Amino acid sequence: MSSTITLPPGFAFTQRVHNAPYHAIAPSRPELSQAGKTVLITGGHTGIGYAIARAFAQASAKRLIIIGRRDNLVASAAARLASEFPSTQTVGLRCDISDVVSVDRLWNDLANDNILIDVVVLNAAKLSAQPILDLGRDKVWEEYITNVRTHLDFTERLYKQPGAKGHQKALINLASLAIHESKLTGQYPSYGATKSAGTMLVQQIAKDVPPEELQIVSYHPGGVFTELAERAGFKKDDPQWDDENLPGEFAVWAASPEARFLHGRFVWAKWDVTELLDGPLRKRIDEDDSFLKVGVVGIEEWEQTQMSL
Repeated sequence: MSSTITLPPGFAFTQRVHNAPYHAIAPSRPELSQAGKTVLITGGHTGIGYAIARAFAQASAKRLIIIGRRDNLVASAAARLASEFPSTQTVGLRCDISDVVSVDRLWNDLANDNILIDVVVLNAAKLSAQPILDLGRDKVWEEYITNVRTHLDFTERLYKQPGAKGHQKALINLASLAIHESKLTGQYPSYGATKSAGTMLVQQIAKDVPPEELQIVSYHPGGVFTELAERAGFKKDDPQWDDENLPGEFAVWAASPEARFLHGRFVWAKWDVTELLDGPLRKRIDEDDSFLKVGVVGIEEWEQTQMSL
C-alpha cells in the first residue's frame, strides 16, 4: 500500500509555517532551559520520541528517562544519548505502557529511587489501518488502551507522585491532526477516534488543574517519516516530510513557561510560536475558552446565524 500526503486545514493557520527547527523554539535559549529537570518520554528510543529526548538534553535536562517495549532498542538509544550529552544522565527502561503491571513497576521503582519526574512526554501510540468494524472490538480497544488509558495513567501518576505537591510539572501530549481532519485519516479511523479521546481527556484534566501545578499542552508533531508512518503505508520519498527535530524542539518549548497560555489546548508544531504568543491569535486564545480545543464545531455559529435572521 502506498499513501500520499495532502495538505489539510492547519497548514495556513499562522502566516509562517515551519518544516524545520527555528530560533524561537531552540533548546539553547535560556528561557527554555530544562536545567535540573527529569524528563520521562514514552517511546523515546526512536523517531520523534528520540528527537524529543535529544532536544531536552540540548536544553540541559538533568535526567532523561526513555521507555519502550524493546530492550535492545531502548538500551541502544540511551547509550547514544549518553555519549552525545554526557552532562545529562540518560536512563533507558523497558516498560509496556499498555500493561498496568509494567507501568506500576516503573513508577514504583522511580519512587523507591527518590526520582521525581518533572516532565512527561506522551509520545508512544498505536495505529491500525483497517475500518473499525473490520478491525473488531478487541483490536480497537487495544488502541484505546495505548492512546487513551495510558494518558490518564501517566498523567495521574505524574500529578500524584510522592513529593510532587507544590512542584510545577508539565505534561506534553503528542496528538495528531487526525483529531480534526477525518478525511486525511480515513484509512485509520480508530486512530483518529482514540487520539481525539486521549486529547480531550487531558484537555478536561487541564480544566481542573492550573498550569502552575501541571502545564498540559497537546500538539500535532507534523508529517515526519517514522517507523509508525512506514507501517501505516507511507513512503520515505513522499513529499512534504518535516524534520523530526521540529516536533523534538517544539516539545521543549511546550514544556516551558512561554507556552503556559496554551494550557489545555491543541496546536501544531509547524505553527510559528511567535504568532501564537502575540497578535490576533493570542487575543483569540485569551478570549475564547473553546478555541483550539476538542469539541463539536458549528453549534454556536448556527445559533448565531438563526438569531440574526
